[in-house]
Amino acid sequence: MGRHSKRRHTPPQPRTVEVVDHAGTAHLLTLDAAADGYRGGRYTALCGQDVLPAALVAQQARYCRLCAPVPAQRSRAGR
Repeated sequence: MGRHSKRRHTPPQPRTVEVVDHAGTAHLLTLDAAADGYRGGRYTALCGQDVLPAALVAQQARYCRLCAPVPAQRSRAGR
């Protein structure tokens, strides 16, 4: 009998970059969205919001929940 991997196949995640807007919220952009918005200075985040980055904002206050959802917690039933 052959050996099979017990790992689930997960689709590759798109590579992203982080941009902080004027309100201090960190949004995620795909590399394509970052390249598209570079000339105009406006970017479209993963959540669909148009982001105008702020270069001189202090440390970001929070992350956009729609761009980077919190991963589901793993069940401890198997332990």
